[in-house]
Amino acid sequence: MSALLLLAFALLPAPARAADDVDGDGYTVAEGDCDDTAPDIHPGAVEVVNGVDDNCNFMVDEGTEVYDDDSDGWSEVDGDCDDANPLVYPGAYEWADGLDDDCDGTVDEGTAVYDDDGDGFTEEGGDCDDARADTWPGATEVVDGWDNDCNGLVDDRTEVFDDDGDGWTEDQGDCDDANVWTYPGAVELGDSRDNNCDGTIDEGTDSYDDDGDGYSEADGDCNDADAAVYPGATELPDGIDNDCSGQVDEGTTAFDDDGDGWTEDQGDCDDASRATYPGAPELLDGVDQDCDGLIDEGTTAYDDDGDGFTEQDGDCNDADPSIYPGALELPDALDQDCDGIIDEGTTAYDDDGDGASEDQGDCNDADAEIYPGAPELNDGKDNDCDGQIEQYTGWKCSAAPAAAAWWLAALAALGLARRRR
Repeated sequence: MSALLLLAFALLPAPARAADDVDGDGYTVAEGDCDDTAPDIHPGAVEVVNGVDDNCNFMVDEGTEVYDDDSDGWSEVDGDCDDANPLVYPGAYEWADGLDDDCDGTVDEGTAVYDDDGDGFTEEGGDCDDARADTWPGATEVVDGWDNDCNGLVDDRTEVFDDDGDGWTEDQGDCDDANVWTYPGAVELGDSRDNNCDGTIDEGTDSYDDDGDGYSEADGDCNDADAAVYPGATELPDGIDNDCSGQVDEGTTAFDDDGDGWTEDQGDCDDASRATYPGAPELLDGVDQDCDGLIDEGTTAYDDDGDGFTEQDGDCNDADPSIYPGALELPDALDQDCDGIIDEGTTAYDDDGDGASEDQGDCNDADAEIYPGAPELNDGKDNDCDGQIEQYTGWKCSAAPAAAAWWLAALAALGLARRRR
């Protein structure tokens, strides 16, 4: 029925349509109802297994389990496991297509994509014998005359196979069948391998430790015939390079470690310092440079004269034990107490600054007006230190011995008393 006819029918008044629909299923014969006496039969009805064309499409039971929907000769009731695919039915050829073509419950069995022997690999996945569960890519190769790991080799990596192609198998004595240079009778190389499979490595080469000291010539042993000579050995004062450093006796008492020309055997008391050796200049640094057992002697920090003071402490003459800060000053033209003044407080020092000291005749070195040759003053003092006290009496000075001065004064007093009477 064309779309135009259906549209025209749909525009008819409802009573007119209903009058033609005998079974009341919403469809008339004109609308395609192929049995207007059965309400379950009309266009669009659900097809059921009843041998009747329920949906009026001129097919009986299509889409049900009894109908061969894909026309392959099999319905679902007959065992067709996919009645929408004409290539799928019981007994069909199994293809490698991810479908159960023969409806036996197994997908792709017997094809290159199916793991027939259950070893986890298919032929398409590299299984070279999908009928043997011990054969698949990566399987352990065993001695069985079979290519277990599917690499194209039989019994490879087993003791009966010559893996390295050197003509020897492990069964024949090859001690490293992964190395073509290793087999019974091979030339021994300096490669840390037992090339000739005799149980000894590198014998007869520079890589072999001939003296058994743990080092070969290749390891740096500079004398592989002496077990006491090898890299890192203790250096001995024996004229031999024990540690193979290229130096003889270094670090021992016979070697000049600091290059100052002296060894410890020759008296160098610090062979790690080039400034320290017998006869070296002593420095002010708390170190015994000249190796004489004394530290800093001859410097400003050392008490050379043993008076308890160094030059740094203020000793102004560290070669004289009588001279130091606070020493007793002596009349000897030396500054014993290191105060910068010579002979102060002694008879040799001019205490009053009049140009004469006691040793030079100053009879009172505490008075600057008294010294030898000073002008005599009318002060009752012996200004010129001549032993007499000379008094000024007008136009001349009368000299009286100092020892008689008292009776002269007494006579003067007596004369004055008589005049008053």
